[in-house]
Amino acid sequence: MNSPRFWLSLLSVLFLSACQKENASDGSVDKSDGDEPQAGASSDSSEEKVKTALRPLSTLRVDHGELDKRAPEGSPKLASRVLAGTIYKLPSTGSRRLGYVRLGGIVDRDPEATRGSGCKGDWYRVYPVGFACSDDFTTDLEDPVVRAASVRPDLSQPLPYSYGFVRATAPQYLRIPTKAEQFKSEFGLQEHLDWFATHQADVQVTTLGANDVPLDARGVAAPGLKKPPGYIPSTELSRARLFGARTDDEGIPFWLEGGKRSIPNVSTFQVPEYSVFADRVRRHTGLSFVGSFNTVSEDLERRFGITVDLRLIPTTKVKPDSGSPFHGIEILEGMHMPFAWVAVSGASLYELVKGKDVAREVEPAPRRALVELSGTARIKGGKRYYQTLADKTRWLRDQDLSIVHEPEVWPEPANKGKKWIDISIGQQTLVLYEGKTPRYATMISSGRDRFGDPKKDLTTPLGDFRVQSKHIAAAMDSEENSTVSGGQKTGHRPNLDAEAVATIARLKAAKEKGQKLNQDDERRWANIQKGRHPEYGVTTRRGSNAFELRDVPWIQYFSAGFALHGAYWHDVFGTPRSHGCVNLAPIDARIVFNWTDPPVPDGWHGLNVHDETGEGTWIHIRK
Repeated sequence: MNSPRFWLSLLSVLFLSACQKENASDGSVDKSDGDEPQAGASSDSSEEKVKTALRPLSTLRVDHGELDKRAPEGSPKLASRVLAGTIYKLPSTGSRRLGYVRLGGIVDRDPEATRGSGCKGDWYRVYPVGFACSDDFTTDLEDPVVRAASVRPDLSQPLPYSYGFVRATAPQYLRIPTKAEQFKSEFGLQEHLDWFATHQADVQVTTLGANDVPLDARGVAAPGLKKPPGYIPSTELSRARLFGARTDDEGIPFWLEGGKRSIPNVSTFQVPEYSVFADRVRRHTGLSFVGSFNTVSEDLERRFGITVDLRLIPTTKVKPDSGSPFHGIEILEGMHMPFAWVAVSGASLYELVKGKDVAREVEPAPRRALVELSGTARIKGGKRYYQTLADKTRWLRDQDLSIVHEPEVWPEPANKGKKWIDISIGQQTLVLYEGKTPRYATMISSGRDRFGDPKKDLTTPLGDFRVQSKHIAAAMDSEENSTVSGGQKTGHRPNLDAEAVATIARLKAAKEKGQKLNQDDERRWANIQKGRHPEYGVTTRRGSNAFELRDVPWIQYFSAGFALHGAYWHDVFGTPRSHGCVNLAPIDARIVFNWTDPPVPDGWHGLNVHDETGEGTWIHIRK
């Protein structure tokens, strides 16, 4: 058996491995140490280090400006009645937007209203900063919409909602449909139900995922941690809980009782009040759920999941998902660098045959094993190999690795002792630094074209950036354009004909003049803001060219259309695969989100970084 130090602790406590090593060899092996390592070795074992007392992942005190202000004790509350209730800098809808509160979210406010402009109702000063209009908010915490949206994102978990993927196109019902309405709304429903009855046990199960990994109080995973009492593994959750129910027998919510809907449609897809459903979701769409319940209409029994915007999805058409359990590693004092993850399956350890341009496979290298490197590299057979620290006769191919090492040139915040994030596109790694001290490292998935032109290709831009906005969760389309601030990727706008260009110019001019838009133009303007064709869902079919990924967690924009964010839809971290954003496993995305500045205030769902919030954390992206 190899030494415990050869393979360091694997990054998921759910995944343990040992690696056997053959001592016999049938050829002469090059055992020379080669060049001097880039960093010294540590004599302490990784297992001993993780037993040390918890320290903050960040030891620096950062000024967050007005965000550090606290509400007076006993302050009254204000709740959002819309999907994104805007917080403005001043009591005016023409002032800068500081952030927003999600539907049902609650914030502190001043007792008395204040005067302002652009709001039919009252303006209230909210905390820690800004003003909210009662057109979108209410002082009544028993308001039916607020009660209906009482399930908030669980900020203590890597995945803040329950998630699933649409397997077949489905209506998004506004009320509980009768059997007849379901058969009228869903093409081929009987065939689907017959198939589901046979395959339910296969398609409505999941694997252990992000929320199954034990984490410490900082959100960091380490060996020896245990989940709290009452924890149920994802693999053992009832179908009710898989789709967001808090109990196994959760009933029909009050606002859907009697076959009617007693609250307004709060989704962005507006339809007449008599409508049974509001739009459809197409196959592959990622959905988030805040509840689920069983219904019976005549002889048809079916479960419905409740989405964040309070629409209903038949769960027979959704496969639940638990996200990747992968996560990075805290870099403790004295830990050796460089180190690497084995990023791919089928990798091997090699011996370099002395006197020949040959590297010989000697044993498997487990995917996601973590190994310390000496810093020495050799070329054999046209391929680069890196020497392992624990056994200098063993080498790993560079194409199989994601290597964490110090940058060749330190950026400005490193020299000033500030927080910053180091992202290597070549190595597909991310490291959190304070000055020149690394705190945490993990693997990423950047733009799939790796080193192309971000204006033309699916590439993550290189350079120095700052966090511009933060969002606990928001929808993205299949090209990672989001429904929230962050913008459209430059050069990746949808194909626009002359009529679309003219529509955009017309609506921009109308907004600048403060003119009121009709319902269809409001939808066109919303599409433009999201980077879509203005006619998407207005005169052209929604989803004709793309699908949604709803409530992508822990989004942090650093450039127009480019963000760090969690990815619940894949598990190939260490491999480029995105449209240009930096994908992180959910556990890592939450750690990075909570580590960066400025923080999202309590009760808020998103924050735009400006002077009153303090500077956004520096992000350095290099080859």
